[in-house]
Amino acid sequence: QERSSRNTPDYLPMLRTELLAVIRKYVHVDLDAINIQVERDGEHEVLELSVALPEHKPGATT
Repeated sequence: QERSSRNTPDYLPMLRTELLAVIRKYVHVDLDAINIQVERDGEHEVLELSVALPEHKPGATT
């Protein structure tokens, strides 16, 4: 399994922005909180999405 930011699809920045918009409907996160990687696993490309969610504070509303 190899990770590479080279040869990533051109649409990745737009995908990241649109995913952020959807996630923000439910919880406030910054653009930096979203990490998207494209990995090659044999013959397949795998899109890996990681979102760092803010800490939930008791009594806080979202």
